[in-house]
Amino acid sequence: MTILIFLGLVFFFGIAMPWLGLKSGSEPVVDAPLGSDVESVVFESEKLQLEGWWIPADYPRAALLFVHGAGSSRVSPFFNTLDFYDRLQRAGISVFAFDQRNHGNSEYTDGYLRMGATEYKDVLAAREWLRIRVEKETPVIICGLSMGGATSIYALATGMQADGLLLFDPMLNTRDSLERGGWVGYGLPSILFRPMAYLAPIFWGLPHGDSDALEVAKTLDLPMAIVQNKTDPITRSIWSEELANISDSATIAFAPDIDASHPCMADKGRWGTHASSFHCHPEWTMHQIENLIARLH
Repeated sequence: MTILIFLGLVFFFGIAMPWLGLKSGSEPVVDAPLGSDVESVVFESEKLQLEGWWIPADYPRAALLFVHGAGSSRVSPFFNTLDFYDRLQRAGISVFAFDQRNHGNSEYTDGYLRMGATEYKDVLAAREWLRIRVEKETPVIICGLSMGGATSIYALATGMQADGLLLFDPMLNTRDSLERGGWVGYGLPSILFRPMAYLAPIFWGLPHGDSDALEVAKTLDLPMAIVQNKTDPITRSIWSEELANISDSATIAFAPDIDASHPCMADKGRWGTHASSFHCHPEWTMHQIENLIARLH
């Protein structure tokens, strides 16, 4: 009987709970960028058709490849991506934004998240597409938001060429984010999700331990700029701070405090300040990007 109970708990926490919690839940992309000079793009990653936008600047000083977060797409109201792309383009930075597999308008496999473990291949394919559109002397920045930060790190670890890495509230510890997601997603104490957070990476092939984004990022040797909300409830600051402290190539900037009643925080609920830096502090965020670009020359 004891072994049956044990196996039942393993099944519940390792398979059943992740079966619900790792579902992408991404919505189709129906909005469009603010500017008029936008090209809709379809490209292939492991025989999957992925969709995106190419938003070229007139006289580009840099190009930015945007990698969105889990359950989102190239359109994220939390981050205000459409305005972000417009600001970048007007600042002389071309943008390539796309939907990863199982997100937005791109093709789906099983509809589940792998926290960058498979999605990184889509970043590799996007970078190859971008290669033909960017002059060799134009710096390329990989920009990862939340899970997109982890996905970008795994892609760079394969040897993908880029001149800089920009991380917004990156998911650097998979198990910690899964555990914290219990509170953020369901309003239940995080500790109830700890067994699931431990077992899900084993049964679902998610990064953990030495393969986690934090450990992999420590091996990267390119300019990295981390933009972190100190009070982020799901991709916690402690992991970004650890990376910045141990990596000679990483810097960290903490987003200014924002009152919960501010309009940019409307409808965010328990997600709090996660992925809110540009939406709440656009000028400050653009300044951080300019700082990174200055390091690339």
